[in-house]
Amino acid sequence: MLSTLDHWLEDRTDYKRFFHETLFQRIPGGARWRYCWGTTLMLAFFTQLITGVFLWMHYSPSTQTAWESVYYIQHEMTGGWLLRGVHHYMASAMIVLLAIHLMQVVIHGAYHAPREITFWLGLLLMLIVLALGLTGYLLPWDQRGFRATQVATGIAGASPMIGDQVKTLAVGGSEYGHHTLTRFFALHAGVLPGILIALLVAHVAMFRRYGVTAPEQTAKSDAYYWPDQMLRDAVAFLMVLVTVTLVTIYMGTELGPPADASQSFNSARPEWYFLFLFQLLKMVELVAPGETGTRLGAHIIPGAVLAVMALMPIVGRWKLGHRFNIGFVIAIFIAILGLSAKALHEDYNGETKASREFLAAKKLALAESERAYEIAHQGIAPSGILSMIRTDTKIAGFRLFERHCATCHAHYDTSGEFTEPLATIKPETWSAPNLFGVGSRGWNANVLDHEQFISDQMFGYKDSPFVEGEMAEWLADNLADPDDETKTNIANTVAALAAMADLPYEAKENAESGEQIEAGIEAINSTFSCVDCHNYEGQEFARVADDDYFFEAPDLTGYMSRDWMLAFIRNPGASQFYGERNDRMPAFAPHDDQALNQVTDAELETIVDWLRRDWSLESTDEP
Repeated sequence: MLSTLDHWLEDRTDYKRFFHETLFQRIPGGARWRYCWGTTLMLAFFTQLITGVFLWMHYSPSTQTAWESVYYIQHEMTGGWLLRGVHHYMASAMIVLLAIHLMQVVIHGAYHAPREITFWLGLLLMLIVLALGLTGYLLPWDQRGFRATQVATGIAGASPMIGDQVKTLAVGGSEYGHHTLTRFFALHAGVLPGILIALLVAHVAMFRRYGVTAPEQTAKSDAYYWPDQMLRDAVAFLMVLVTVTLVTIYMGTELGPPADASQSFNSARPEWYFLFLFQLLKMVELVAPGETGTRLGAHIIPGAVLAVMALMPIVGRWKLGHRFNIGFVIAIFIAILGLSAKALHEDYNGETKASREFLAAKKLALAESERAYEIAHQGIAPSGILSMIRTDTKIAGFRLFERHCATCHAHYDTSGEFTEPLATIKPETWSAPNLFGVGSRGWNANVLDHEQFISDQMFGYKDSPFVEGEMAEWLADNLADPDDETKTNIANTVAALAAMADLPYEAKENAESGEQIEAGIEAINSTFSCVDCHNYEGQEFARVADDDYFFEAPDLTGYMSRDWMLAFIRNPGASQFYGERNDRMPAFAPHDDQALNQVTDAELETIVDWLRRDWSLESTDEP
């Protein structure tokens, strides 16, 4: 029965002849390892097709689901991290294999007649592979890919005559959004692979027609593709696949914070194989800024290089021309490596302001990614991850503080022990107190320590009114050189003030400090007589006729609690705070017929919760 089926299939398809011609193709000079690169590159592409199809099954190309579906693949789907990692890093492997294959073809003259068309088809395949890398970069819909795509389409828009039309076609309108993503997905998953397969079929057909380029002189006899060369090809591809898998396991696959056009992103860079173009463009724009530099660095120079490469089969007809081709390709690879190395050095040396800003932005992006993963792990709302991030205390609070408060205030741990990027803001100069840990035991201890109080990291910033103020004077007179009893009273007062603040990350310590807190309240009322200047529970806040205030310092009732902080930020000039003496801190809410409305109530609450580290997920981070 099997024999009959085999005979029928052979009669209808002639498949045996196809396999015979494939496996027993003649190889002049015998099997060689240098013949492996083309086949390995083709097998890498088929790996991309297979992994891409499985990724496609779980990917949802919309601005509200793209990042979410990639997160699901990466963190929830069984084996999804490996699938995505192999697809991601095999793309990089294809670029490396392309470079090796191109170098091999040029050095051994495999573009000579009658193989010119094979070579030109190979150049077109190279451009399609690069285009696949460019279009795939956007699909995770994270900030890195989003910003890099904006740059790439902006460069395309600088093309003469048709630039605006090309950019509009790629973006899908005037703004980057859903249409941009779906068009790039269609290109990456459908159009470009289809073109590549068609070109690959033609390329392989031309190769089979003319065979490999044999060495001019060889002592080895001819051989067939099977088994020696096929074994070499299989070993070479297996080595590539194992390397890619190991890199995936060791490195993981990055998924940045979700794309958000409303937020700046200063660590966006292209993939490593486009890094040389990024650096070339920067260098050219230093000499010729503006659109001229963009066209020169992004279009004219790369276009000229491709034109020379396309002319290689013609130039290489002469021995001197062949030597020129080899030298040109080597020079191009050296330039690519040099430009890439320079770009990496400028970003990661940490010696320049630009490098430090890049490293800080990269660290912040990683922190936002990790927070986005934490949020997504709790469950993603139908409105998408971005809506959740925009209301998340940790991320949104950081952004709001940076936008509204960091002009004056710093927020960083002076000890250097707690360097969480989403809680560290350190302007070069500031004109108001550092608010890190505000209301905590550490903060209160610094408030009651004269040296710390007047330091530039607390209240002693440039032109600070506190340095020569009454509080600094009182600290110098009463607490500058405390004895043991005074130290105990200070510790008790610190505990009492911290209990008023009721910070989430100090809840356990507050619960265990009942007696100390009671003693601290006693110190506030009598031992230190804080109530000589501050109001506290049980005392009447008196106002005299000329609108001056009986108490000259902020009310300590509920000091640094959530309600206290909200009221203070809304109107620091209110009677329970600084009254008419307030001449620095602006009000952030309507009061006394003033409509300053710099932030909404919801935004203000987010800022306060962020300062208090009242982050909304299950775990509570502690400084």
